[in-house]
Amino acid sequence: MLKIYIDFDGTISIGDVGYKLFLHFAGDKTNKIVENYINGKLTAIEFYEELIKACGAISSTDLFSFIDVQKIDTTFLDFLNFCSTKNQNEKVLDLFVVSDGFDLYIERILKKYQISNLKFFANKLKIQDNGKLTAEFPYTDEECTKCACCKRNHLLTLSADEDIIVYIGNGFSDQCAVNFADIVFARDKLQTYCQEKNISYYLYTNFNDVTKRLEEILQRKRIRKRQQAEFNRREVFISG
Repeated sequence: MLKIYIDFDGTISIGDVGYKLFLHFAGDKTNKIVENYINGKLTAIEFYEELIKACGAISSTDLFSFIDVQKIDTTFLDFLNFCSTKNQNEKVLDLFVVSDGFDLYIERILKKYQISNLKFFANKLKIQDNGKLTAEFPYTDEECTKCACCKRNHLLTLSADEDIIVYIGNGFSDQCAVNFADIVFARDKLQTYCQEKNISYYLYTNFNDVTKRLEEILQRKRIRKRQQAEFNRREVFISG
């Protein structure tokens, strides 16, 4: 079976919704906090805590109004239909959204596009009665400071030895995960990372490109695992 893991912000969504949200409510403070995170001065959790603090108190009406105008790449809907068709006789594709963003906007945006039964993992965000945002990070890993929601762990725990792991992403929080994926679809910052680390990948513009490539891959008599990814997965399990 192909286990397909998909980033949300900037991959499924048009632009990085999380970044746009904090930029909208925290203003110019956002970019300095982002810079400190990218430069390693903040862990992922510290990064989000700083952003949430910078937002102060906001109105829930303003928050949900902001979320409700966000859009997804509509070729993702075609991709979901493709996967559903392939699974009609036998389940050969299993999809998961793995995001270092927040469930509050992901769930609402997916619902807007009538996307249901799509499993996703993300950090948790709530707005309190006083207008303050609070976050929880149920999928953090103490060894990983780049992501608050450890995508690598989801890949490893949700995939069996015989599965082929597919990863689709575009950004900074996807970098760790692609080291453990057999088939990688990359663009933007993730493409640059794959080039630097000599990770083979398929460049994509939208999910139509992904669909065409997966259609071709599924026609193969044997889908090969990426040797380095398989080695990396084995190393994690050996080290415990």
